[in-house]
Amino acid sequence: MKAKQRFTLNGFAPLILTGFILCQCHYSELMAQTLRNCSEIHFVNPSAPSGVYVIDPDGNGPLPSMDCQCDMTTDGGGWTLVLNYNHLENSDPALKIFTVSLPLQGQTTVGNDESTTSFWGHADTALMKALYFDEVRFYGITSGHNRVMDFKTSHTGTISYFKTGFGSTEGIRTNFTPMGAHTTLLPAAINMTVTDRGNYAMTDYPLWTGSTYHWYLGGNDPACSRRWEVDDYPCNTPSTFHQIWVRQNNSLGLNNVRKNSVEIKLSPNPFNEITELTITNITPEKFGKTKILIFNSLGARVYPEVIQNAGSFTILKGSLKKGVYICQLVNGAGTLSTTKMVIK
Repeated sequence: MKAKQRFTLNGFAPLILTGFILCQCHYSELMAQTLRNCSEIHFVNPSAPSGVYVIDPDGNGPLPSMDCQCDMTTDGGGWTLVLNYNHLENSDPALKIFTVSLPLQGQTTVGNDESTTSFWGHADTALMKALYFDEVRFYGITSGHNRVMDFKTSHTGTISYFKTGFGSTEGIRTNFTPMGAHTTLLPAAINMTVTDRGNYAMTDYPLWTGSTYHWYLGGNDPACSRRWEVDDYPCNTPSTFHQIWVRQNNSLGLNNVRKNSVEIKLSPNPFNEITELTITNITPEKFGKTKILIFNSLGARVYPEVIQNAGSFTILKGSLKKGVYICQLVNGAGTLSTTKMVIK
């Protein structure tokens, strides 16, 4: 992986750190590729702090490796920032669409103009699709009122819309979870929907109550010459701060779509004393050449007793402590599949 960590503090430029997230002495065994998103980084190292990391959303595909902003604390962590606009009142700068990079986070209070910085912009649909996510989190504040938008959703229509630009967010009003700070009337108050906004699916009325409450970034219509709105309809331009984060659900293990079709599953997981690791989509000849490697959350390899059966492995807890581990199926060609192992 060799992901260098960077931090963004109070709007200053990212500071490059030389340390690796995991112990370098075990890096080559644990991960042979840059991870795709903040969810995978959090999965491999649950202790990784929030900050800026290097990811590669499509592995061996055409997209380059890129910096991304990771929130490793909110609601369990693993969030990747895909939209960030800190907009200053009485201005109407153009939106920026990222195709081979992602916006980072600068200031987190209203009243700042970040329109000429790397903190300004949002990902296009192709980049969104490459990120492999199944949860979305909206965050927004404005100088126009004191309400805070802060909710997450796994609404499939919204997720598909943000990945493709086709469809809409219809149905999100009854399919969301408020976070701790959430006080806005949207999305519960939605009564109107727009469709097929392409690369502006996240900015152009994804949340909308007609002529009352809007989520809208940059633009105009005959009624209002400028529109920067968070749960309101001011018909002017207050200072606003819009963010959208995405997360991949890793509850069933690391999603290794870049490797091959071999899959492993632990049952039970979590477990107390013993668990069975079963393997699918593997030939008997290939299975005979495999072995199991297990690493703790810091990347250090551990050595519980592992018994190879016919098509499966039995793993004994032994002296292992409670916690989260990474379990890998490997052969001479490298890692075939990876999953999370939890001991109660």
